[in-house]
Amino acid sequence: MLTLALIYLLLGSTGFLLGKGEYNQPIHRFLGACGLLAISTLMFATARHWVKWFFGALGYLAIKTVFALALGSSMTRPRLWFVEFGLLLGLAALLCVRYLNREPEKIEAAGLTGLVIALSFTLVCNSNALFLLGVSALALIQLAHRTKRVAKMNPADNG
Repeated sequence: MLTLALIYLLLGSTGFLLGKGEYNQPIHRFLGACGLLAISTLMFATARHWVKWFFGALGYLAIKTVFALALGSSMTRPRLWFVEFGLLLGLAALLCVRYLNREPEKIEAAGLTGLVIALSFTLVCNSNALFLLGVSALALIQLAHRTKRVAKMNPADNG
């Protein structure tokens, strides 16, 4: 129940911040920003606990998107949006696989938190651009972290 409440709070805070619907007053935007800041802080501190669940949610959403694309029933967005969203979900799930067996480091936890926030903006705005940014950021963080780890393991190769 706590997870579901946090998901609703995350999506609600994102909607408030963006001024969606009738919540376009400055106080609503301020409350949305405060909510996103609080949720981001909580997610960053507890990334090792929720990353496995997030991997499962990404897999579920990817499969659901593929079926929606294949069946084509009640599609409210263009087909290309579903193709892009499905590919990004698949890439995000592939990036999260490494955390099934190990705990994310601090920079990786920041990247994972950014990915979740980017996904919430994508769902509220109906635009894949921010999710692409989140997936790219996590991929670059993992690449830099891996390069740093390999360089530490092979000090003779560094010159």
